[in-house]
Amino acid sequence: MNRQELRLIVAGTALIGVSYGLARFAYGLFLPSMREDVGLSSAMAGAIGSGAYVGYCLAIVASAMLVERFGARLMAVAAALIAAAGMAVVSISESPLLLAGAILLAGTSTGLASPPMAQAVARAIPEARQSRANTIINAGTSLGVAISGPVAFLATGQWRVAYAAFAITALVNAVLLLLSVPRPPATETRVNVAPKAGKDSSQQEGRQNRGGLWRAPAWRVMLAAAGTGIASAAYWTFSSEAVVTQGNFDQTVANIVWILIGVAGLVGGLAGDLVKRFGLDVVNRGSLGALALSLCLLALLPASLPAMLVSATLFGGAYIMLTGVYLVWGIRLYADRPAIGLGLPFLMIAVGQIVGSPLAGYLIGSRGYAFCFIVFALIAVATMLVGYRADGPRSDAATDRGDCARREEPRAQQPSIPRFYMPAMPPLGLIENIGRSFKGGLGSGIDRRCSRR
Repeated sequence: MNRQELRLIVAGTALIGVSYGLARFAYGLFLPSMREDVGLSSAMAGAIGSGAYVGYCLAIVASAMLVERFGARLMAVAAALIAAAGMAVVSISESPLLLAGAILLAGTSTGLASPPMAQAVARAIPEARQSRANTIINAGTSLGVAISGPVAFLATGQWRVAYAAFAITALVNAVLLLLSVPRPPATETRVNVAPKAGKDSSQQEGRQNRGGLWRAPAWRVMLAAAGTGIASAAYWTFSSEAVVTQGNFDQTVANIVWILIGVAGLVGGLAGDLVKRFGLDVVNRGSLGALALSLCLLALLPASLPAMLVSATLFGGAYIMLTGVYLVWGIRLYADRPAIGLGLPFLMIAVGQIVGSPLAGYLIGSRGYAFCFIVFALIAVATMLVGYRADGPRSDAATDRGDCARREEPRAQQPSIPRFYMPAMPPLGLIENIGRSFKGGLGSGIDRRCSRR
């Protein structure tokens, strides 16, 4: 890779790390200290958690639309600046209302960051190297998850200083993005390439005419992404609690499980290569199987430390892999509008998590942890029934001829397809529990509290 490509990758990785690891995840880890200092109630903290999901959904939709109008460079810089502004206000907040608004503002950067970075990679890096580039950028998410716990531990009780430092980091990242993300060509239109004269013009016009938001094959990727969002919600929200209450481990083990999820997510960076080698459908169903197995281990062997570590590894790798699969799928369906192809699966994963989290809470309250995790494992298995089709059902020869015509277009007219990108965010409950344990001390390691049985 040349220097310009490396700068883009470094800037993109930093943006994902800042938006997910600092602007988003750090809130839950510092929440115990924030509650004491500004009088943040449990109801307000919960409202922030719910609002974060809504803000994420709105931001991903807005970013997918705006990146087509304003370009990747402006939107990426805006995401970093919004993260910086939100975290700066957090560092000076004295009232619960101001703190809540600042946290929500900073958290929207996660949704804003995704489409512009994928668009920038598709434009600036040759197709042969895009898979690797997107994998490295994606590592910003997994690394953010992996280091968020240690950062909170090192800065325990000093959340204002930490957020001020985070804001400065985001500002530096904004400057780096400004220097690294290429400007859009002056002739760029809503679709990625301008029409040419003659025969190519008619082909491009046909592609623009199919540029609406709804396309018949899209229901498959929407259903698959929503199913994954639902199935993963139980793990994101209640795995840490299950490790402590069902496995009788102390919070330190739950913290290790959380960090291992992030580290294992780096394995999901192989999504692009695996899709290329085995096909999207095989990788999709295999990853859903791994997700289901991680939930089954959590349900059936909660007191086994090796089983919990294997479960966390399976979940982290499978979840990141699945998000990459659905983004490849979405962009293939929306090849003329790649930002929409990125935004649609992210949105549906988040919607699935919004539905899945309260459902999991209800099942745990009424039937217990094991029953809940088995039900959600079955949801993951059921999602395997949603098969991938490149362009939806082909009902006549005209469709085949149209596909052939698109394949015969010059390569320069076809937008590149990023192989892999960032996942939706996990809920705050798990992170808050870790933050509370950091405030109270790391504990003494594994604690088999037999007296609680």
